[in-house]
Amino acid sequence: MTMALVSVLAGWGCGGGNQDNAGGVDGAGGSSASLVLPGLGFVTSTFGFYYQGDPEAGLHTGFNLDGRVSSKEAPAPGECAHDDFVGSNGEPGIDYSFLRIINDEEVREDGKYVFGGFREGQIIDGVIGGAVKNGSMTILVQIQGLDDPRHDDDVRVRIFGSEDGPALGTDNAVLQGATLSVHANSRFHSSEVMGMVADGVLTAGPIDLRFPVDIMIVRDELFLHDAWLRLELEEDAFEGTIAGYWDVANIRDIIGKPTTDNGNAANFTIEQFDAAMREHADGDYDPQSSQCGSISTMFRVAGVQAFLVGAGEPGGQGGNGGDGGAITTPVDQCLNDADQAALEALASEEQSGPAVVGMIAGDCPLTACGAEVGTVLSDSSEEARNALGDCIARCISDQTGLSAGCTGCYGAIAACSTAFCIAPCLPPNSGSEECANCALENCIDVNACTGL
Repeated sequence: MTMALVSVLAGWGCGGGNQDNAGGVDGAGGSSASLVLPGLGFVTSTFGFYYQGDPEAGLHTGFNLDGRVSSKEAPAPGECAHDDFVGSNGEPGIDYSFLRIINDEEVREDGKYVFGGFREGQIIDGVIGGAVKNGSMTILVQIQGLDDPRHDDDVRVRIFGSEDGPALGTDNAVLQGATLSVHANSRFHSSEVMGMVADGVLTAGPIDLRFPVDIMIVRDELFLHDAWLRLELEEDAFEGTIAGYWDVANIRDIIGKPTTDNGNAANFTIEQFDAAMREHADGDYDPQSSQCGSISTMFRVAGVQAFLVGAGEPGGQGGNGGDGGAITTPVDQCLNDADQAALEALASEEQSGPAVVGMIAGDCPLTACGAEVGTVLSDSSEEARNALGDCIARCISDQTGLSAGCTGCYGAIAACSTAFCIAPCLPPNSGSEECANCALENCIDVNACTGL
């Protein structure tokens, strides 16, 4: 479920369908609609452990999660003995104990690092990084109240899991401008947390994060509590870190019971894992066992702009039947000699001219009109629809030489469908009769408009 849906709607000029503009029937009671969430939306494009070659020389980023400067030689009451890291500018108290497991030099009998699977470029790093791209662990970020992307002391942040996978380009990179639904289960919705932006860097927390995980044979969830975010905001993207406490029991559930017999993916036994956690876990101290139940962890994260969709309020009672349709459709806008010549020039042995135009029309919302699409998704006014339609029409004309009247048909159907037909056309209903009828009932007859 992505912005590609808008592209499909934009390319409907190649499809069939009639529109009679007959009188309306009595409206049925409304159902719950999908609504685009307010503010800025992002989908993660990169996620994985934060790596640094020489952390003892000072971490380039990080957080003092517990508000203390800890020393293994002199632990404070109510904490497990551990040493904090120091920041690259000398800041004390940086919590990232999981990094010591990642960098553990202990080796097995075969010469491999016991916890080598956690290292950069190894199996676990690859699996986690792939999970945010293939839909196994999609993470969405919502930022509201951002008035100035460089300096703002009052913004609000929420983070969601999602069952949707992001759109990928031919280079396997996550594409911006996608439309993705927040997870239907509110268990995977964080609470709203306040944050601030200084010099273009958003800092927010503490926040509890829970993401569904469905990676190969692992179906579980990743739970990070008392987490903080530091995100460098760019135009239509962000990059930064998320740090928090990862429950030991949660990690154990995700990795199962690794043994040296189950291959190089694990490398370690459960006994080795438990021993490492006893040594390095530094959060949620249990006075009865004198052990800690969580370990401070930091992830690198990046994301690109997306439209986030959530369930709306239940619809109201249907209205009475209307009179005849009031949509006026211009006709035969692409049948003049100049447009016919342009279409003939676009044609190839594999595709007709109109088919090529349909493909270009599908690309324009992604490549040239993302801002206008975003406006229409949150404001379906005639002014917003016209701006999107004009943008798509110009984009097509620039690439084809077709007249404004001809390309205006494609722009009009795309803008109207974006405003009124996103909800009924969301997957898995993209090809449904309800989706097709939505544009026919609410928008112009694009086939009559183009004359093709």
